[in-house]
Amino acid sequence: MVKQLPSVALKSGEEARIYLITAPEPEWEQRLVSRLEHKGELWTRVMSQALREGLPDLTMRFYQMRLDDRAVGNITTAQSLEPPVAMLQHVFTDPDHRRKGICDHLMSLVMQDFGAEQGRAMYLGTGYQSVAFRIYESFGFKPIGQTGSMVWVHDPNYPDDFFVPGPVRVRFAQWRDWPLLTALYQVQSGWDLRGYLLGQFGHSSYEGTYCRLREWMEADTAQQVTVLECLETGAVVGHAFIARDEKWPHGPHVLELFVHPLFLKHTAELVGAIDLPRETKLQAYCDGAAKDRAEVLQGLGFSLEATLPLQYRTKAGPPTDVHIYALMP
Repeated sequence: MVKQLPSVALKSGEEARIYLITAPEPEWEQRLVSRLEHKGELWTRVMSQALREGLPDLTMRFYQMRLDDRAVGNITTAQSLEPPVAMLQHVFTDPDHRRKGICDHLMSLVMQDFGAEQGRAMYLGTGYQSVAFRIYESFGFKPIGQTGSMVWVHDPNYPDDFFVPGPVRVRFAQWRDWPLLTALYQVQSGWDLRGYLLGQFGHSSYEGTYCRLREWMEADTAQQVTVLECLETGAVVGHAFIARDEKWPHGPHVLELFVHPLFLKHTAELVGAIDLPRETKLQAYCDGAAKDRAEVLQGLGFSLEATLPLQYRTKAGPPTDVHIYALMP
């Protein structure tokens, strides 16, 4: 769907047109993706797929500003659930048209639309204390810890009223989980080592990470990508999958696992839904403080294979051990 929004006057005196494109919209693929090729193939593949055929149960919108039929600015949002949880993506202003107020116009429209939907939270990532950081801060985004990860919330009780203990179900991951996984992995409490293969330490975005994981899924490098869903709020509160550790020739598989601290009692349920491979060695990694995670692994038949003392320093400061558990064929 394409909607032309009211024209706006830039600081330069030029009049610009703004279009809101809601994917899928194949006729706009080239016009949108060609201006965002600097994002790299990881991103352009996802945007092209969304515009050509749509991403199931995920709403992806492109706000594009045009001058003389040339794209000079863009903001993309990806969201799911009602009220939605979203990610702000691909904020771009053409270098030849900066300092004209393009970003301010587009950001105002995005936040107006998201507010009208009573959006719960919108996440983004940028450089900590950068110029962009200050711009987003002026629109109400707050940093998550001392990082470039930021979030805008409608409800001051978020995320406490989103990650509410309740009944859950285990299901396979879908595209609609993209912003929900970012919400999960940005939770500041919980295990520090959250993803060995994809480098998830402490709270961090899952925005680009999920694009990489989807590539692994298509290549069958990652299998049985599973989430734990809270039925009352729709929140994704747990995540697990199996993937081969390709740093080693014909190497072992790895069980990756993260669960929100309020839902730890469902960890065994999440992992139990995965058919653990028995024909090859399967490893799992734990930071030194994740004793409940280690207990679940031991209950599944894993045994402690090795400990790497003081292997890395956490965001909180102190060095921590890494325990490697293994399930032998």
